[in-house]
Amino acid sequence: MFEALRYPLRGEHAEKALLAAWLCVLVHSIALPVLALVPLLGYLATVLETGDEDEPPTFLDRTVLRRGIGASVLAGVYGAIPLGMALVTFYLLAETGREPTGAGTLIVLAGSTTVLFVLATAAYLLPIALANYARSDSLRAGLKRLRPIAVHAAYFVGWSSGSILGLLGLALTSALVDLGGVLAVLGSLVGAYMTIVAVRRVARGYAVAVD
Repeated sequence: MFEALRYPLRGEHAEKALLAAWLCVLVHSIALPVLALVPLLGYLATVLETGDEDEPPTFLDRTVLRRGIGASVLAGVYGAIPLGMALVTFYLLAETGREPTGAGTLIVLAGSTTVLFVLATAAYLLPIALANYARSDSLRAGLKRLRPIAVHAAYFVGWSSGSILGLLGLALTSALVDLGGVLAVLGSLVGAYMTIVAVRRVARGYAVAVD
């Protein structure tokens, strides 16, 4: 855990990589939502791939943007099913026009639980897919060899601790950005830093599972 907290500050590429990640998050929050995160997603895929190395990779590489586009495609593929299920659930609720009761309540509860389960599964498998993709530069690799890593204890621990760190960082970042001004800029920095830390934790688990 503590190794991951120090990770963004280590090595010769640390400062430039953190600055670039910060700019991506800042531009995302004030000017170009989602699209500004594509390069960051490519960088995070590289962080996942290099979990067995001690220092962060460089951000200023021409492969980062290309990987970001490929990683965005994979994220869309893995997010499509839970998103579709959520839309269907909300649509059915809206169609009834009234608060569900009796059997209807059980159906809504079952549907919501299923959506959450599928969403959690997609979130669990996506880092494996991104790391596999970054290792081979093939989108097909992001759809294969998931199970051996997913069932490994090291990956589960890394993903769980990384998710907690990521959620804490997201909550703090959102609170600071909502305040606006200088705090929004600071919040973007916190978001970039904690995102790299969280992904580093997952990357360490992935590296152990692959070995």
